[in-house]
Amino acid sequence: MLGTQLPGPGTIYLRQELTFLGAVKIGDTITARVEVVEIDTAKGRAKLLTTCDNQEGVRVLTGEAVVSPPRPTKPPA
Repeated sequence: MLGTQLPGPGTIYLRQELTFLGAVKIGDTITARVEVVEIDTAKGRAKLLTTCDNQEGVRVLTGEAVVSPPRPTKPPA
């Protein structure tokens, strides 16, 4: 999801921390969510909260990622 859909192609993945909270078994359906919690325009970075829940709504993973979104391209002069 990170880099291809959020924030988009060209994203540089700088850091990821994960905490595994529960087991995931074969056949489980996992829903991954990403929330932008901070934008640092001076450094060109975004902090993201990442979570995964199973089909019963039980959180099985939580974490934080830091990415550098692609910079807008300037049109040719």
